[in-house]
Amino acid sequence: MKILGREPALWTALTAVAVQFLVAWGVDLSEQQQAWINAATTAVMGLVIALSVARDQIVPAASGVLVAILQLAVSFGADIDQKQITTAGALLTAVLGLWLRSQVTAPIGADGAKVAKVRAAR
Repeated sequence: MKILGREPALWTALTAVAVQFLVAWGVDLSEQQQAWINAATTAVMGLVIALSVARDQIVPAASGVLVAILQLAVSFGADIDQKQITTAGALLTAVLGLWLRSQVTAPIGADGAKVAKVRAAR
């Protein structure tokens, strides 16, 4: 799977180098903030890969990415507490679960016989 013709690992590495470049040129980012940016980038790339591979199993990955992004916002000083982060992840999980239900079918037919698993449409 490629993003704009490049592997996701390349984009993740480019982000890490770009953060180091910005710090070298005077952008005031703490080591923790740099780590969070790299972690969020990795989480987003993981979500993109998961979406391309198994769209019907995207709910936990998407929730994890949201939580990573909110934690990143906290590291930059956003006034978000852990309860808000947790409930945002839970809400996203519920919304995606409702959406996903209409996108996939059970691997059991009406007669009770097992049928081939159908992945969500891309």
